Amino acid sequence: MVPASPACATVRVPVIGVARVLSSVVATADRSIGAMSNGSEVSDQGSSTTGQDGATGRRGVNRRAVLALVIALVFVAAVLGGAKILVDRNVYTAVAMGPVDSPAADSQTCADVVGALPDRTSDYRSVDVADPAPAGTAAYRDSGGTELTVRCGVNLPAQYSVLSETTGHGGVEWLQVTDATPGSDLTTWYSVGVSPVVAVTGSHGADDAAALTGFGTALAGHTDGADAPAPAPVPLTDLRQDAASGAAADRCTGLLDGLPDGFGDYRRIAADDPRAADLPDRAAAWTAPGLEPVVVRCGVRLSDSYQAGARLTQINDVPWFEDTALAQGSTAGVWYALGYAPTVAVSLPTDAGNQVLTQVSEQIAGSFRKTGE
Repeated sequence: MVPASPACATVRVPVIGVARVLSSVVATADRSIGAMSNGSEVSDQGSSTTGQDGATGRRGVNRRAVLALVIALVFVAAVLGGAKILVDRNVYTAVAMGPVDSPAADSQTCADVVGALPDRTSDYRSVDVADPAPAGTAAYRDSGGTELTVRCGVNLPAQYSVLSETTGHGGVEWLQVTDATPGSDLTTWYSVGVSPVVAVTGSHGADDAAALTGFGTALAGHTDGADAPAPAPVPLTDLRQDAASGAAADRCTGLLDGLPDGFGDYRRIAADDPRAADLPDRAAAWTAPGLEPVVVRCGVRLSDSYQAGARLTQINDVPWFEDTALAQGSTAGVWYALGYAPTVAVSLPTDAGNQVLTQVSEQIAGSFRKTGE
């Protein structure tokens, strides 16, 4: 038989004691009520004393009934309190956190940030980080046991660019990044515009966005905006561009104009969006919350990584070469359309799906000139 845990023993003793007291009181009350029901007698003068004694008996019974009720309520409260202690100890357990690249995690600023984090935020309660606890970390759980981890001093991922959509909580702007790993349900929120950077990671669907308010309030008083990391430029900005003839420029314009306003969850950045000013020449972009942008740029030079015999992916009538060199923290690859002029490049996150390249291929095959013709 598995021995009882210390927590169970601690709760069992007072509950059993209260149960015994309650049982004794109820038994005494039962005997008193029985005696009262048979206790009528006549005095020497022939007058009955039943009325007076009955009233006294009823008062005694009432007192005992009230006492029994109070003890019963105490008993119920003890049981519920003990059950809550056991549940809390099973739910609000320590969270294991492995080491990650956090250059500023052991700084005094991160120590101050972690020390200022709230005991509760939204539906989450602070819990211990299992030993060995990495520097600059904290952990939370909600009543269902869902984890929420906090890391201070991390690097901002490559997803943070001038196209990123951020949201404000607790006086701090946050960047949402969804984990694209197959089978993962994690989302990480990065503080932007402040230094050091703090990352809050939780499960999809959890109320972690609401919890950011408490974290943002703590960060606002201990972080510095002057040394905050700057956002990266739009993907494909660094590509070399060919000098386009009038005909090539027109084909690029036709290509971009013919692409849709959306790809699944992605929505195109409109011309009147302030972020459109950051787009490189002959480019269009689509964004979605928590995901890296899709960027299409026309009239660029082919990647130096391309060599004859390289593996190609055929989509409709267009062969594509994927340059798999990824930036740190990025899941986007750069695809180049071959066999047509001008050359088109697409920055494509792994979770964006095939419809982007399919529709771009249709536009290229329908209006671009094949090379060698």
